[in-house]
Amino acid sequence: MNTVNSAPLTPSQENYLEWVYRFSENGDVRVSDIAKKLGVSLPSVSRAVSTLAKMGLLTHESYGKIGMTAEGRTVGKSIVRRDKCLTKLLVDILGMEPEEADPEVHRLEHLISGRVLPRLEILVHYAVSDPAWLEGLHRQLNDETDDKAEEHISFGIGETPIHKGAVVEKRNK
Repeated sequence: MNTVNSAPLTPSQENYLEWVYRFSENGDVRVSDIAKKLGVSLPSVSRAVSTLAKMGLLTHESYGKIGMTAEGRTVGKSIVRRDKCLTKLLVDILGMEPEEADPEVHRLEHLISGRVLPRLEILVHYAVSDPAWLEGLHRQLNDETDDKAEEHISFGIGETPIHKGAVVEKRNK
């Protein structure tokens, strides 16, 4: 999740910023471009752009093009980075169909912190750079059924020290 002046952006604000960033890579961005892509009204986009401009992330000429400030570009790039990483994780590594992965990516991308993203990117990089490992994973995923999944989970999900409260207790001391 991104913050601006220590205030977190909402998922909706991140979506607008993401698409302004993506469209700006190819030239000028207009309110109508964003409205069409997100399937929302022109006034909705205008309100969102105005809010993001007040936050110092965008610039907008009345009835004109939308621009990005340096901070807006940095935040927009971060959002796209999360999207790409999660898409690669779900599609290329976990073998989901892009249409199935897309809504999951859009839910998850708003939850990934700046601390978790680089770690996920490293995981994704290593997973795709080892074809034998990836093939073994895909074979395992293709063999799985919901009723067999619990049999294979032997590494104790929910049993780590943080799940048992040990880490929280240690921090409170």
